[in-house]
Amino acid sequence: MQDQMDIKGFFSVLKTRILTIVLVTLFVFILVGTVSIFFIKPTYESMESIVVGDLNKQTTEYAESRELNMLLASTIDFIKSPSVLNTVSNEFSISYEDIEKQVVVQNTRNSQIVNVVVRGSNAEETEKIANMIVVTTVDKMNQLFDVQDIYILSDAPNGTTAEKVGSTTLNLGIGLVIGVLAGIGIAFLKEHLDDSIRTVSQVEKELGIPVLGDLHLKKKASKKRRHEKHSTQRGRKMEIVDGEEKNEISV
Repeated sequence: MQDQMDIKGFFSVLKTRILTIVLVTLFVFILVGTVSIFFIKPTYESMESIVVGDLNKQTTEYAESRELNMLLASTIDFIKSPSVLNTVSNEFSISYEDIEKQVVVQNTRNSQIVNVVVRGSNAEETEKIANMIVVTTVDKMNQLFDVQDIYILSDAPNGTTAEKVGSTTLNLGIGLVIGVLAGIGIAFLKEHLDDSIRTVSQVEKELGIPVLGDLHLKKKASKKRRHEKHSTQRGRKMEIVDGEEKNEISV
């Protein structure tokens, strides 16, 4: 029974505070939409892949994969090393710290493929940065460490194509959900802070005594309306008085 009353109370608050919920939802929705369209720049993602080791070789040829694991770990560390990123930084006139934040290195366990993911606000620049990172990594490892079993994996003839990450529609959907939840939260907060008593059950709950009856009082007429009514009545009285002086009856 208590659960039913709680559910009824929940929907009662929603019904009573529906205007608050709608206004808060609209405010958050418009705010998120404005920020997404006018202030947040679109983000693009470009990915290049490097194959470490010869995939045609058997595992035993890599001394029980120990040599391959060392080569794989060294490649992952070398991709984000100053030797590679400084070269890219100088080429695109971007600081080393910014390049490092844009680059993410991914590798699945027991996989010889290393993915280099670059994110940025410029699609064309993102593609070029990703391509230059993998090219620089492979060239420097070949020259400095004489590593031959490392290749660039790319199916596209002109390199990879940057893809847009996220969308305005998704942001608006998230904003709508957040707005509804925020509206409900504010509605219940206002209900909790409101000390006014509106129903008989609230009176009985607060005072602990039964209510014998209740009166439904009409709203008082406005001052302007009372003034107009009073003027009309005075006008009618004056007509009756004038009628009596002329031996006439006015209604």
